[in-house]
Amino acid sequence: MCGRYNVIDDPFTQGLLDELGIAKRIHTRYNLAPTEQVPVIRQLDKQNELIDMRWWLIPHWAHVPDTRYSMFNAKAETLATSKAFSGPLKHQRCIIPASSFIEWRTEEGHKQPYAIQPVSGVFALAGLWEQWGHGAEAIHSCTIITTVAAPGMEQIHHRQPVMLPADLRARWLDPTIDGHHLMPLLMPSLPCALEVVPIDPVINNSHHKQAPTTLGPALFRLDAN
Repeated sequence: MCGRYNVIDDPFTQGLLDELGIAKRIHTRYNLAPTEQVPVIRQLDKQNELIDMRWWLIPHWAHVPDTRYSMFNAKAETLATSKAFSGPLKHQRCIIPASSFIEWRTEEGHKQPYAIQPVSGVFALAGLWEQWGHGAEAIHSCTIITTVAAPGMEQIHHRQPVMLPADLRARWLDPTIDGHHLMPLLMPSLPCALEVVPIDPVINNSHHKQAPTTLGPALFRLDAN
């Protein structure tokens, strides 16, 4: 599961944009939560672009925008058979840049948040995007794909967002490729070394938009696998 994350305007994030040919910057945003506008990279007309989208996918066939169903994450294992996600999987894939994402563990009777972040770099999270409506009424929305936790990650949560390595990002974005042929990219893996750091529980409030305060050294670190 991935229900909160941060994206920081730093050399790592800018390097991701440069790698994908995007001449823009991402403004730093902390504690991004479902239904908020988030920065997304997609490809249209053979050009990658950076666009804000609603983080909660709205299927194009929905009668109205709805939050009754949890559409901010999409399970990799069921993408191909999902009524909401199988269509976007084919040709509407995207990347969500993330400097860290947040998970929780229940410890001593309370939910303790942890920031999962690269030791060096930025996450390129695999996602899908969709358009609901047309013209001025159109809403662009996205979802983050999750998979079973890679070895070691289950210490913090049994699932994780799919993190794309640098050599597969362009392929994931290419809409000329049917996404059903890209399912092996969604297997559990860690393309970079990461650390899991305890942070102040004030982040539990989605309205808190300041940088997370660390509460000590990393709980653990994991090497790329």
